Amino acid sequence: MKVKKKVKKNIIISLETNTMTFLDNLSKNLSSLLDEGYDHNVLISVGKNPNIKEFKAHSNILRARSPYFNRALSENWDHKKNDKILFNKPNIDPTIFSLILK
Repeated sequence: MKVKKKVKKNIIISLETNTMTFLDNLSKNLSSLLDEGYDHNVLISVGKNPNIKEFKAHSNILRARSPYFNRALSENWDHKKNDKILFNKPNIDPTIFSLILK
């Protein structure tokens, strides 16, 4: 009986470890999409001169993670240029926005 409990406990620990590894890798993969901007379809210009930064993002990820962007992207608050959705947010500091996106 003790062997079964020990095996079960080891299986649970292994599953928890694998889940944490998976989630850590997923988080890193999503961060690299943001950092590299691969296949982005959203450009967000943030800040005021001389402190302006442009962020490349993906509308599906923004919509899934943010009620604001879900609403903004579904209610045509956006502007498009060259198949990219453009947002201009001069009232937000780029450093703060970077933290919000992550």
